Amino acid sequence: MGFASNSHTWGRAGVLVALALLAAACGPIQSTTRLGQAAVALERARVVEADKRAPYEYYSARFYLYKAEEEWSYSDFNAALDYASEARRAAEAAILKAKEDPWTGSPVDPQLTQDALKDLGSASIDMTTE
Repeated sequence: MGFASNSHTWGRAGVLVALALLAAACGPIQSTTRLGQAAVALERARVVEADKRAPYEYYSARFYLYKAEEEWSYSDFNAALDYASEARRAAEAAILKAKEDPWTGSPVDPQLTQDALKDLGSASIDMTTE
């Protein structure tokens, strides 16, 4: 009888250890998956030229993804998950904005900028957009 109750206790301990290991593995798996999703969204944003049409959202996504990868490399998987989620959100916003409301360029008048630079004694710069 002592053996049966002892094996039952070991069975519970084994289940608890397995659950603890599974819970510990969730952070790396979730953050790695989210990093991949954010990278794909950022690539999709690049394809629709969001860097030119929605620069704020696009570069926000790039920097969030960079920070997510950095935190992942430090094994801070919760922070990596959060930053990767923000990167994906920003990339998807960039895609939407680039498709629906393209940014046509800087609202700054290039001639006024050139005149101001000349007044300051600076060399002129090329203000043309591609």
